[in-house]
Amino acid sequence: MNYRLFVFLLALLFPAKPAKAQEGSTVAATDAAWCWFSDPRALYHREKKEAVYFGYINSSGDVMVRSLDLRTHKMQEYTLHEKLQQDDHDVPSFLFLPDHRLLAFYCHHNGDIFMRKTVNPEDISSWEEERVILKKDSVNLYCYMNPVMLRDEHNRIYLFGRNIVRRKNGINQPWGETGIYCIYSDDDGSTWSKKTNLLDNSGRNTPQYVKYATDNKSRIDFLFTNGHPKQGADISVHHMYYEKGAFFQTNGKKIGGFGDLPVLISDVNKVYDPEAGKARSWIWDIALDAANRPVVTYARYPSETKHEYYYARWNGRQWNTKKIADAGPYITIIKPGKKLLEAHYSGGIVLDHANPGSIYLSRQINGKFEIEQLKAGDTAQRVSVTGRSLVDNIRPYAVSRGRGRRPLLFWMAGNYYHYTDFDTNLKMIK
Repeated sequence: MNYRLFVFLLALLFPAKPAKAQEGSTVAATDAAWCWFSDPRALYHREKKEAVYFGYINSSGDVMVRSLDLRTHKMQEYTLHEKLQQDDHDVPSFLFLPDHRLLAFYCHHNGDIFMRKTVNPEDISSWEEERVILKKDSVNLYCYMNPVMLRDEHNRIYLFGRNIVRRKNGINQPWGETGIYCIYSDDDGSTWSKKTNLLDNSGRNTPQYVKYATDNKSRIDFLFTNGHPKQGADISVHHMYYEKGAFFQTNGKKIGGFGDLPVLISDVNKVYDPEAGKARSWIWDIALDAANRPVVTYARYPSETKHEYYYARWNGRQWNTKKIADAGPYITIIKPGKKLLEAHYSGGIVLDHANPGSIYLSRQINGKFEIEQLKAGDTAQRVSVTGRSLVDNIRPYAVSRGRGRRPLLFWMAGNYYHYTDFDTNLKMIK
């Protein structure tokens, strides 16, 4: 019998005793899910009001945005797009403009990239008309949105995500020549540049995945794989960064300029080599420390039912890597009569970007996924965020409020069957 199905049936037969709710935790949104490759999916912003803004997909396929005023506790909600797709890949990501209006980006899972802009600062009740800024066609399919604004480039906005090119030499392919699109805007999103491909995967017929970090001034860091872990045992983790028109290895060695794109993945130094580690991998998070050095989290997969979390920090000369925890198996619950589709969906391990020595993770404890907080330097000291839960707690996301302040913590709570089939809410701790 499948492992997760076995645990699921045991939970039905012998339900756990309910636990007291975590002090300070609230349900931020019911019927809500998100993936982890479009960020920021939640943002803290403080100007005339202090609020958190976050997005999600519901089971009707509506693209939703909410804001919570942290002083008055007033919640606002807006539907960016009704019935786009019942798929958590479509979750919106956000960026605040210098005038404090909010940009929202969302997508089809392998389709179009959409954008909307609020009419007024710090107010999600009114939006400009929806625009398609990347349109799918017979060749190109788009997914994921990761906006970054750099002050030193006159507030240029970069947008990154996945582009599957379905045809090569006139032949359709399952994944095609998958790339990472890059477009940019110098006028607050009113117009966008032509598309550029960021990465070259040497013709591998598998999608690469990227996570992004920035100092919001001059630098963008990229943590990426050379494929999907279910499509190869040799899935590695790489890092590079962009600054002042050029791309660099982690150690500062120049790779090439913006005009030299795409960067060949096989030429980029590895954070993790699966040949040495003897397990495929996938990425979870990247942040920059106070010295602008990258800190990353990722998962290794000795088997489908044994996921492991790792933390790596660049010390200026090399990556210092540490195993953080055994995560348990995949989060996907397999319904009777269904097959396992996503064996590499872990509970999740993320960083407080204002203090990347602080880690939040989801791992299986007594048959359910629970959220924990710990310090990278002392993994034995764990603080339980959830416990004795009746449902899984997965995909945590820490929303930074600045150095010296505790982040706002979000996560999904419920039963997760597939990215198109979920019964989850978003919870948060302020």
